[in-house]
Order: sequence, then C-alpha cells, then structure tokens
Amino acid sequence: MSHAHQPWSATTGAWRPGTLLDRLREADRTALVSLGSDRRYSSGEALMLDGDSSTDAFVVLGGCVKVLGGTVDGRTVLLSLRGAGDMVGELAAMNGTPRSASVFAATAVRVRVIPARSLRTFMAERPEAATAIHASVADKLRRATRHRVDFTTASTLVRLALALQHLAEAYGRPYASGVRIEVPLSQPELASLVGVSDPSLQRAFRRLRENGLIKTEYRRQIVCRPDLLRHLVERGTLPPPAAQEGDER
Repeated sequence: MSHAHQPWSATTGAWRPGTLLDRLREADRTALVSLGSDRRYSSGEALMLDGDSSTDAFVVLGGCVKVLGGTVDGRTVLLSLRGAGDMVGELAAMNGTPRSASVFAATAVRVRVIPARSLRTFMAERPEAATAIHASVADKLRRATRHRVDFTTASTLVRLALALQHLAEAYGRPYASGVRIEVPLSQPELASLVGVSDPSLQRAFRRLRENGLIKTEYRRQIVCRPDLLRHLVERGTLPPPAAQEGDER
C-alpha cells in the first residue's frame, strides 16, 4: 500500500509516490544521496530546532520525523509528518534564514545530512533536480493551505478521518485487522494535527471505533475499514449500519 517503509534502491527508486526522491531522475537521486553524510537519530531526538541558525538540509532515508511549531501562547503543535524520500530543512539551506519549525525523530530515523553549500551547488548544476526541489516545497505549501481549508470547514469527525486516511496511506502497513499506522502519535499530537481539543478528539475516536472503522492501541491506530473511512471523507457522514454490513460482506 505504501512505499514509506520499503528500503531504497538506486535502481528502482522505490520511494513513496510524491516524495522528493520519487520525483527525481535516477542520476539526480543518486547524486543527491551521495552528498553530505549519513546520520541516525533515535525516536525523540531533535534534527533541528525552531529559530536555529543551522542550515543543513536532511533527506530522510528511513523512518519518520515530526515537524513541530510553537503557538503564540507557548504551546507546541504537530504541523506535519515527513517520511522516507522527503527532504526537511531545505528552506534554511536555500536562503540562509533561521529555522521556522522544529523537527524531531518520530521513530528511529536514518537521514542524509547535506550542507547548505553542497545543496545549492547541486541545484545550480542540476536544474531539473532544482525544479523538483522547488516543486516539492510548493507542494508542501499547497498541502498546508488545503489542510487549513479542510480543517476549518469540516466537522471534527471528518477532520479525524482525513488525518487517519493520510496517515494510513503514507505510513501504514497491512495488519491482521486492517492497516496499522506505524507512526507513534500521542493523543495531544493527534489533536493538534487535526486542530481540535483532546475531548473532541476522544469523542470522534469513540464514534469511529463504535462504527468499526478503527481500533486503537497505545499510540497506534488500526484502520479496519478504509472503504468506510473514505466514504466519511468524501460524503461527510457515516453510511447507515445496514449499508456498512452490506459493504463488509
């Protein structure tokens, strides 16, 4: 279902569709991941901190990272997740500005750390790859805008369904009872990602569990009925119980 947890191959370019490494031609992809140095982070370790003056870019080769931002009232919220094939920190590398968000390892992570000068030289020498990097940045901005629109107009239930659908597609693995999301997220992190309070999130989770769409484990979610989750996202409502039973058969 997802390429997010598959090992990378320079021959096949087996990366999750839509990631930077998936966009690049084989020669550009190989050249990019040969820059800089390999580094590994344990879950919870910081790759970069908001306001940092560091300018390295990071290409995620394995695992998943959390992008965190600070609010005006001092809270930390989960902005997005990035997985294998994605690049983080590229804005500071390209323009030298301070970091605009913090990035922490959500799981054990392997990255390629690329100095800013090396990335800029790479982009100058490989215009097609530079276009792909700029397109990747533009896509992140578009997704952030779409996220704001969806999450300010949709109900809490639909917001949660949207988030779970994306997480299952990007970071899911087949499991006995469905698709298990392999990124460990706490309830406050999920609440900030969905843009709701903890009690509202709990009520939405309860409805999805009662209708058989999901099961929950400690810091893990299992999507049992992707078809019904998709129905909820597309139509804004759960199908009646009789229809649910008919679909399952």
